[in-house]
Amino acid sequence: MNKEESRVRNSIKNIFLGIGNQVLVLIMTFISRIVFVRVLGAEYLGINGLFSNILTILSVAELGMGSSIIYSMYKPLSRGDTEKISALMNYYKKIYNIVAIAVAILGICLIPFLKYLVNTTEEIENINIYYILFLANTVISYLLASRAVILNADQKLYITKIYTLLVYILQTIIQIIVLVFTKNYVLYLVLQVIGTFLTNLCGALVTKKIYPYIKNGDELNKKDKKEIFKNMKSMFFYKIGGVILNNTDNILISILVGTVWVGYYSNYFMVITSVETFTTIIFTALTASVGNLIASTDKDKQFEIFKIINLISNVIFGFCAIEMLVLFNDFIYIFFGQDYVLSIGIVIIIVISFYIKGILNPIWIYRETTGLFEHTKYVALVTAILNIILSIVLGKICGMFGILLATVIARVLTNTWYEPVVLYRVHFKKKIIGYFKENVFNFVLTVFIIILCAYITSYIKDINVGTFILKGIICAIVAGIIYYLCYRKTEAYGYLKDNIIDKIIKKFNIKEKRLWKKI
Repeated sequence: MNKEESRVRNSIKNIFLGIGNQVLVLIMTFISRIVFVRVLGAEYLGINGLFSNILTILSVAELGMGSSIIYSMYKPLSRGDTEKISALMNYYKKIYNIVAIAVAILGICLIPFLKYLVNTTEEIENINIYYILFLANTVISYLLASRAVILNADQKLYITKIYTLLVYILQTIIQIIVLVFTKNYVLYLVLQVIGTFLTNLCGALVTKKIYPYIKNGDELNKKDKKEIFKNMKSMFFYKIGGVILNNTDNILISILVGTVWVGYYSNYFMVITSVETFTTIIFTALTASVGNLIASTDKDKQFEIFKIINLISNVIFGFCAIEMLVLFNDFIYIFFGQDYVLSIGIVIIIVISFYIKGILNPIWIYRETTGLFEHTKYVALVTAILNIILSIVLGKICGMFGILLATVIARVLTNTWYEPVVLYRVHFKKKIIGYFKENVFNFVLTVFIIILCAYITSYIKDINVGTFILKGIICAIVAGIIYYLCYRKTEAYGYLKDNIIDKIIKKFNIKEKRLWKKI
């Protein structure tokens, strides 16, 4: 089997196992969320979302080290340089231990300011205890986690999905039981901390078994450390900008509008996060393949693969945006109740933000794997600062709608155009106009399909599980037909069909024939 076939096979394996894993995770998360809302209510849901975002912002102490280390591992892994890999892993472990301590200190220092961040009509007891448990969960997430990073770089991410899923299912079942019978939020959070520790412990044990050559004595030389810190320095600005941009909405909503509104928004955010997790499975699987590709092929081949990934991204996020806009409020109404449904204007902004962020995935994959950290280090920070300024101004004028709209405006004015330009000019040495034409065409096409689907489904008046499924099927059929008719003659679709779709169908047919023979 040649290298390209191996990359394709590993990508497909990571994608399909990841999707299967995430389906189960989504089901468990969904059931857990319904129980959580019914037992504890919207304000506790708001606290859950608020503290999660605060602790994610504190994780900026990681400084982009993970991406820098993974990038440094691609060449040693492709060459089988076990000594270099071992040194990188042990260096990574030391850094992450320091990060865990830094996050713990920063988190503790934030406790006196919680009263300014939590904005509820009624005082909630034990708020500091809840926060400390969230902090403990974040700190523990860094301990032992460094060992599993090699599985990502080596295209074996599917292995982590297995033990992560088992721990998560067990954790969620026990959490649901605890909520139903005790209504105790503290016990719920304690179980979350235990689950995180067990997940990281399993990752460390699995990595030690697969890569026994990783020894504690191996040290990274000064040249490699310098290179990692150079990338890390560039990644830091991007990392801090990205974290602030993606995690300040809940904080600003809590301060300017009310913590309970974070609870209402968090149900929509849960769906967005779940869909993003599905798509991340695909693009994370592709990242390791692209890293290997860049280490071993010329730029023309890399550009060809980029166009394919960009087509995949446009269609996937366009399809998701169509389904979301038509089905979002029906979903919330059916499973959480009328009180948790937000206005269609807010839903549109949520979906647009999801779409814009999603179609940048191919750009981010190539940024991570080509080492273009230096060229894009400030763009996310500029976006984040612009977002905060706009969020405060628009939030005071338009409430939650203004805060979410600010994120969309900030992205459109900065990284949506800047990062593609950097990739094309610096790495591919090609003109950018073709990229923008393709993405604008897909956006217009997606808007057309949304309007068409909304018109067709508007004749379905009832809101229940049956009509929800029917609307989803209608959207899928309409979107599938139109996307196929528009993209079937592109080079990217041809490559995708020959190298992935046909191989999957062929493999399925072979297995089916073997099954019939056995019968």
